[in-house]
Amino acid sequence: MVPLSWYLVVAFMLVGLGAYGMIVKKNLIRILIGAEIMGNGVNLALVAFAVYGGAFSFTAQGLIILVISVAAAHTALALVLMLMYNRRYGTVDLSIVQKEEVA
Repeated sequence: MVPLSWYLVVAFMLVGLGAYGMIVKKNLIRILIGAEIMGNGVNLALVAFAVYGGAFSFTAQGLIILVISVAAAHTALALVLMLMYNRRYGTVDLSIVQKEEVA
């Protein structure tokens, strides 16, 4: 049986990689992927704590389902905002877009 610490190390690595991707990258799609990787790391930690904390209770299952549904809503909202940004500026790259002049 794999110890809990291994799951937590992988979960924290996922959160760290996702944070790195969100901070360093300038492309909106890559930023969204970084956010999703961070969410998967959190879900892995929640599942590991739920399994190793005793019986896999209904509270833990409900919390995990809540996190997954919030992540789905977050992704849908981010994709809509990305489409609006692309229609306005013609790109999803944040480094290319210059500031608009204030009239």
